[in-house]
Amino acid sequence: MKRILPIAIAFCFSACVKDRVSNASTGPVVIGDRKLIHYWSFNNGSDAATLAIPDTTIGGGTITYSLAGAGIVDNVNPGSGLNLRMSQDTGSGLRVRNPFYSWVLHTPTTGFKQPIIQFTVQKSNSGPASNSITYTTDGINYTSAGLNATSVLITTEWTLYSVDFSSISAVNDNPHFAIKFSNSLADTSGGNDRYDNISIDAYAK
Repeated sequence: MKRILPIAIAFCFSACVKDRVSNASTGPVVIGDRKLIHYWSFNNGSDAATLAIPDTTIGGGTITYSLAGAGIVDNVNPGSGLNLRMSQDTGSGLRVRNPFYSWVLHTPTTGFKQPIIQFTVQKSNSGPASNSITYTTDGINYTSAGLNATSVLITTEWTLYSVDFSSISAVNDNPHFAIKFSNSLADTSGGNDRYDNISIDAYAK
C-alpha cells in the first residue's frame, strides 16, 4: 500500500519514509478558498458518544466505531498542537484502544466538492503502527480507488497528515461520503492510537 506523507514530522522520520512515499509533499497543504465543513478538536468530550460530536459540521458529521472485545474509546491528554482550528487550544484527543477494528468519519459533502482531510495522529508504545484508509460514496461499500496513499504510518510523536480527495468526483456533493480508518492490529489486546484536530475543507459546489 502507498503511504500518506506527514505534513509536519520530525526530520529523522521524514528521512526514513521519504523514498517509500509516492505523490507526497512535505509542505503545508494549500486549502485555497475551501471552507471548513467539519472539524473535531476532541476538547469537549470524554467518551465515545461525546467525542463523536464535531465542533462544527455542515450536513451532520459524526463518528462511529467498530470495537472488538474490551476495546474502548476515550480521550487522551494532552492532545496535539498541530492543525488547531476555530481558536481551539491543544486540549485532548481521541484515543481508540485495542482491540478495535475500525472507526468511521461520516463527513457529508452536500453542496461542496474536492474535500481535503487533515488530522494528527500518534500511538502508544504498543499501539498499531499503521491504519489503512478507505472511503465510501454510498454509505455501505468502502474502497481506496483513486487515493494516492492508503495507509497512515503512526509513531509515538504527534504527526500531521492530509488526504486530498479532489480527483475523486464521486465524493463531491455526496451526503454518504465517509472515511474509514482500519486497525493493522485489530486482535491485539493492548496499546492504542490517538487522533486529534480532524478537519475537512471543501469548495462550495
